[in-house]
Amino acid sequence: MESPWSFHNAVSNTVITANVELGTTKHFFPIENGLDLLSNENNNFQQESFHLDDGNKLRMSTSPVDPAVSHRLVALVTNFRAQFQAEKDETAQFDVLTDSMQYMPTMRRASLLAQHLEVDYGLGKINPNQNIDEKYRLKALNVSLLTQRRLHGLQFPPNCSSVKLLLCQVPPHGLGSVLHHLAYCLIFGYGLNRTVVFDWEEFRYEIQWNDYFYPLTNCTVTPDIQNQAAKYDFTWLGHDLAQLDHKVIAFPFGYILHRQYGYMVPADLVADILPWCDDPVLWWHSLVMRYVLLPTSKLRSLLLMARKRLQYPSSTVGIHIRHTDKLFKEAKYYGLQEYLEIADSYFKSLASNGSSDDTNKVIFLATDDTKVAQLSKSFRRQYTIINDYDATSLAEGSYYKSPRYSKRGFETALVDIYLLAASDYTIVTMSSNVGRLVYEIKKIYLWHDISHTIYSLDEAYNLFGCDRYIIHHRQRAVHVAVKEYKAKDDNRELSLQPGDLVYFERLGLRPNQYFGYSETLQRHGIYPIDCVKIVTKIYDYPVYEEFAKTTINRLELYDG
Repeated sequence: MESPWSFHNAVSNTVITANVELGTTKHFFPIENGLDLLSNENNNFQQESFHLDDGNKLRMSTSPVDPAVSHRLVALVTNFRAQFQAEKDETAQFDVLTDSMQYMPTMRRASLLAQHLEVDYGLGKINPNQNIDEKYRLKALNVSLLTQRRLHGLQFPPNCSSVKLLLCQVPPHGLGSVLHHLAYCLIFGYGLNRTVVFDWEEFRYEIQWNDYFYPLTNCTVTPDIQNQAAKYDFTWLGHDLAQLDHKVIAFPFGYILHRQYGYMVPADLVADILPWCDDPVLWWHSLVMRYVLLPTSKLRSLLLMARKRLQYPSSTVGIHIRHTDKLFKEAKYYGLQEYLEIADSYFKSLASNGSSDDTNKVIFLATDDTKVAQLSKSFRRQYTIINDYDATSLAEGSYYKSPRYSKRGFETALVDIYLLAASDYTIVTMSSNVGRLVYEIKKIYLWHDISHTIYSLDEAYNLFGCDRYIIHHRQRAVHVAVKEYKAKDDNRELSLQPGDLVYFERLGLRPNQYFGYSETLQRHGIYPIDCVKIVTKIYDYPVYEEFAKTTINRLELYDG
């Protein structure tokens, strides 16, 4: 059903449409709804919560019966507060492997491991110039953990033979493409209330997935599941779909997901984040990506060793330059100098406001082009450039015959992605899966507006496939103008005023253009990407109340 109303979020220039009434913002954070800071095995607590007092201090409200449990709470709250302090202190090192870990439920361990990445890789820095309200920080954490609990409950059923399944075929593509497809499958399964099982037969990397990330489900693909899989019609929400009765639905690689769930966010989750969320679509996809990217101890050690080996500093600009196969059909060529011009602008802005002196110019360069890596050496009088040349060599070459699919290639790609995300400022091309993935990883650990931490030389952030192919379906993406644009050629371009709606149809001939139909002008034309934002649709996904108190045990069962 189409939304009966819409409103404009003036803070973020995000336009929201909804078919539900959004609740009011609360300042009360029940543990049972997300923070999950204690195990309540003995039912000693009737109600446990955290709230903010008048001085914005975190307080705990509880009535413990057992003194031993009260002792646990003191340790847990101490650790909880320590994380917030560590996040604001660049020199702080928060050790997740403390004695209090034994008291913590597995859900909390997952959060602590995420915080470990946040501190050690610089992913949790808050811009000191931003006036950030701590209560929204807590709400973000609350919603994030609730989403992880729901995904875990859906993906780890007690009996795999008794639930409906979605068969996700993992494509034989690069790492960024694979990770996004895994996330899309999980989003689709979440919307259809189906457990997603993964067919890894065509996966090309010479590694075992569970060596680096925790398993996505406890259900496995069997010949019976493959034989039962029905091809899904993927028509629009609200239609009667006979395929929904099938035990197994096949979800092939492709663009079909986006017609249905691409730019939709769950109504019950988004209500609490709208006051501060600059991009609900990015936020929602980052929550799912967080589930996909839960690292094992092996990956955590790999990242820490790489950071030490490369002498990766606490403050840097990350640059990702993707050439090779992307230039054949997906992207325009951008040379190193074009990236460095953007980096220079950033360094000058830091110097002008006193955040850094003009001589402290550290760049982490991740590329699949050895010529770019060699060329970067000629700029080392102007910058300190960090580049893993071995990683560049592995990534270079033919897409189908490259050693990038070796174990070493997989590991170096992961290191590049995480270190790019850890950069204070990252320059990418969003036409690349890696560029979009870096943005999503940043959003996992930074709950507020992160648009100032990344720059794309070509496209705006998008869900690959949706913008390009949604024209094939009657439901098209809708853009809203957020700033004025005067057409230089009235026969080809669309002039825009803030608030104008444009029905997107396809990309323009240039990377920074869209082509669509203007509701105001009543005609087709091209228009610039940076003048519009996507209209986010809020949809009633399943609420999964049965998973509200699920204990996440992925870490407990599989600690690589």
